[in-house]
Amino acid sequence: TPYGETLAYAKIGILPLAQAAVEEEGNVLVRLSESAALGGAVPEVLGQFAWQGGKVLLITGGPSRPGPRHLSSMHARFCENAFLSFAKGCVFGEGPMWARMTETLHRLTPELPDPLPAYYDQALRQLEQALGSVPLPLSLAHRDFAPWNTRSGPTGLFVFDWERAREGMIPLYDIFHFWAIQAALFGWRRHLPDRRFLHDLLGRLWPEAHQYLRWLYLAYLVDMSLDYSEARVVAPAVGEQRVWRWFLEQIRDFL
Repeated sequence: TPYGETLAYAKIGILPLAQAAVEEEGNVLVRLSESAALGGAVPEVLGQFAWQGGKVLLITGGPSRPGPRHLSSMHARFCENAFLSFAKGCVFGEGPMWARMTETLHRLTPELPDPLPAYYDQALRQLEQALGSVPLPLSLAHRDFAPWNTRSGPTGLFVFDWERAREGMIPLYDIFHFWAIQAALFGWRRHLPDRRFLHDLLGRLWPEAHQYLRWLYLAYLVDMSLDYSEARVVAPAVGEQRVWRWFLEQIRDFL
């Protein structure tokens, strides 16, 4: 406006991958609008249309105040509302997250340098043994849940940039990512998520889950690391190589 207030944000995708991301984010935001618990906590879609050979997503803005850098009750409340709004029971080894990880590794293995295929294969074998036959709730996850994608508002946390979101993800996925991506970027050696914080939230998402906490973390690490590995194959000159290395080191240390 003439007074400097934001009326709306437009995301414009020109190249094919960008167009796909814009379209996917629009679909996710429409899906999120089905949850009454997330009203006012995510952008609303004002329009989706083609423009000059590209695709445009027009969305509402959020509060101006940045979200907290460290995990808090605001983050727990948002993640609980988002997860429970779309949770569905499934056996992990029969679910979409497992299927995508195994398919991605199969497709990428010829392109990956040693010893990465062996690390991934060992990690997936351990996950299959620990979680493969376990029934658990899977739900939608943001998958880029980080301080720079959040704002603090009068009703709690406002979360935007949903183009990487997927359904069928494990409990605590976004909480793991909130800590891990900052640790990878900023070289954190401490500030691990508080174990009581993790257990309290996990108990509300999946009450029987406490013995599986470490395996949920490994599943997150493998999924996110495969994402970065695929990005390195598709566009080697783009992205944060040190972040990719951090995830690989975490998997290696876990194994």
